[in-house]
Amino acid sequence: MDPESLFAGLSYIELIGYAGSLIIAISMLMTSILKMRWFILVGNITFIVYGSFIGAYPIIVLNAFNLAVNAWFIWQAYKLQGNYAVLSAHLNAPMLDRFLVYYINDIQKYFPSFRSFDNEDVVFLIVKGTAVISVTGFSPNKDGSYNVVLDYVARTHRNLKPGKLLFERENVFERLNTDALYARSYHKKHSRYLRKMKFDATGHDDVFVLRNRAC
Repeated sequence: MDPESLFAGLSYIELIGYAGSLIIAISMLMTSILKMRWFILVGNITFIVYGSFIGAYPIIVLNAFNLAVNAWFIWQAYKLQGNYAVLSAHLNAPMLDRFLVYYINDIQKYFPSFRSFDNEDVVFLIVKGTAVISVTGFSPNKDGSYNVVLDYVARTHRNLKPGKLLFERENVFERLNTDALYARSYHKKHSRYLRKMKFDATGHDDVFVLRNRAC
C-alpha cells in the first residue's frame, strides 16, 4: 500500500494522535529504563497537544500526570538521586557471580578477553536499591597505577550515570590509592564512553588514561 494513500484521509490532528501512540509503542521496546522514560515523556507531550486540539481533558490530565512522574524520575537519574551506592565486592560474592554469569555474553562484546577476576583485582558494585546495575574491576600495575579490567553496566540502566558516580562523585583514586587508571577499548561505543568519563587517549593501541586531577 502507498504510504501517501494510507495517511491521505487523516487530518494533522489525527496524525499527532497516531504519532503519540507510535512513540509510546516504541518506548516499550527500550531495554534502557532511562531511554524508555524519555520516549514516554515525549509521547506524553504529544498526547497533551493532541488532547488540547480535540478538547479531550481526560487525555490531557492523564498525560500531564504521567509527564510529571517521568520528568521526576529522569531528574533523579541525572542527579543520581535515590538509593545509588558504590560497594566494594568480594570476588566470591554470590551477587557478583550471578551478575557476571547473567550478562557474560554482552560483557564480552565490550571486554572480549574478560573471563573472571584475579585474586588481586579490586572490584566495585554499583547498586540501585538492592539491585546490582554495574560492576567495575581494577587490576594493579607495578608502578601503582591500575588497569580497568571491566566496567560494565546492565542494559536496563545503560547510561553515563553509573560511570559518573564511580569516576566523578566517588573518590575512586583514594579508594585505590592511585593517581592513574588505564582502560583499553575494544569497541567504538566504549571509546566514546571513556572520553565522556574524561579519559584521555594515550595514542597506543586504543588505551585511554584517567589521571587524578586533584593532585
